[in-house]
Amino acid sequence: MTRSAVRAETGATIKPGPMVTAVPERAVDDDQLAAFAAGSGLNGAFLADQLSAWMTHDLMGVCLFSMLARRTPNPILAGLYDRLKSSATEQARTWEELVGNLGGNPRYVSPTARMTGGMDEKITGSFLLNGSGDELTFETAGLNAAFAALSLDLLNACALANCAEKANDGQAKQVMRAAAERLTGTAQKGLSEVEKALSASMFLQVSSSSTQKMMQGVDKAANKIRNVLRS
Repeated sequence: MTRSAVRAETGATIKPGPMVTAVPERAVDDDQLAAFAAGSGLNGAFLADQLSAWMTHDLMGVCLFSMLARRTPNPILAGLYDRLKSSATEQARTWEELVGNLGGNPRYVSPTARMTGGMDEKITGSFLLNGSGDELTFETAGLNAAFAALSLDLLNACALANCAEKANDGQAKQVMRAAAERLTGTAQKGLSEVEKALSASMFLQVSSSSTQKMMQGVDKAANKIRNVLRS
């Protein structure tokens, strides 16, 4: 089962950092990670750190899309965010399975993953600033956040594909290539949907009168986005 959080009680292992310590039984170092993706000819420790970060990004995406689905008054966008949440869950599961297939621990949290999680958490937390804008402003911000998250998803999948191409022939190369194909397709589909919704929302607002009532704007945005996503 894909994890939603990694803690000591759920089997977490970490690599200590300048201000991060770990009990010996939970600590991991580069020597222990050297056998990761054995036979691939790649730097196992570096690859393990990156996969941990890429998986973390999708786990944080589940949180982001769940929050956006709950807070939007637009039922069309709520449906879109629910689909993206499901996709992010599947993507995280794909990363988790890949790590296991390469001989690693899916519950390893690298320094890169901790930084990635911290940055993604700031984006999700920014939507607590309810006094910073009206509802349509928040709708646009939500789509921007989704677009940014999915763009990084696609970049991560492409990076994995590049790693697979550089790997020696063998089992590691095969499982990385297969995972990259799945991840790339899912990210591209989600990114296309969000791009359409964002373009429709922006066009509607730039074409509307400044005296337009708020809920009229939300209702019109829902209809506009519904038509675009069906095209």
